[in-house]
Amino acid sequence: MTGYLRAVAISIQSVTKRYGSTVALNRLTVHFPAGRLTGFLGPNGAGKTTTFRACLGLTRVQAGSIEVLGMKVGPATPGIVKRVGAVVEEPGLHKTLNATDNMRTAAFVLGRGMQEVPELLEFVDLSSVAHRKVEGYSKGMRQRLALAMAMLGDPDVLLLDEPLDGLDPAGQVTLRAKLRALVDERDKTVVVSSHDMADVEQLADHVVVIDRGRLVAEGSLADVVGSSGRFAIEVDDVEGAIAALAAFGPVLEDGKLYAVAGDGSDLARALAMAGLYPSALMPERATLEKVFLDLTGRS
Repeated sequence: MTGYLRAVAISIQSVTKRYGSTVALNRLTVHFPAGRLTGFLGPNGAGKTTTFRACLGLTRVQAGSIEVLGMKVGPATPGIVKRVGAVVEEPGLHKTLNATDNMRTAAFVLGRGMQEVPELLEFVDLSSVAHRKVEGYSKGMRQRLALAMAMLGDPDVLLLDEPLDGLDPAGQVTLRAKLRALVDERDKTVVVSSHDMADVEQLADHVVVIDRGRLVAEGSLADVVGSSGRFAIEVDDVEGAIAALAAFGPVLEDGKLYAVAGDGSDLARALAMAGLYPSALMPERATLEKVFLDLTGRS
């Protein structure tokens, strides 16, 4: 592997997957970096779940290749199953069993030891209710239990399909903290598919956006979001600044002055020529939601 690929947990190269006449993945090439939390974004039907299933060897692709932790995904790749934990689509929980028995059942099926069950339930804050049947759990509690089950065997990579979907604000805060701890404290690679841009902005180090089975953006959160090109300006003479910045479309919003320019130095120069010197000239970052809609052309 090259030096670049050593930092990559999952490498997807020119992968095509069809279901009949429907193309789910269209020559998709993308990389999920190791030791990072990646937000995996795309509209409904973009191919996110199919990508996860292909990475796990649960669905065969017609073209291209996938490597997970340096191992090529194929018909017989047991090593990948041992090193990747996943929650894809609905968590497979037995609602008539309690959390401990769900964990023990999953450990038995996966051929993993039972000794880690108490520690994992403690990590997801379910120890105090581990004796209760899962049918009485809230959605947030079920999502945390699914995360604990995915962590059985201490996998290096976690693929999580909409783990924050439908949670109340408290549940989102709790689960976000757990996911960040896996990356920051346990050096795991976590890939989270989500429709919630605000969640991803708070969580992710890296962002991948796909649409119609193709890659449309990939990079650090800062690189993908970038700047909106708009600057917030603090200056004593607001009316004078508006006149001086006429070429930059100055606007007042909620008492604050904004103008659009490719470079803040252009604004500073125009103000200085008018004898005005701002006390603050700050770029306004675009939102991930706005960038996502621009990239995918979806509302």
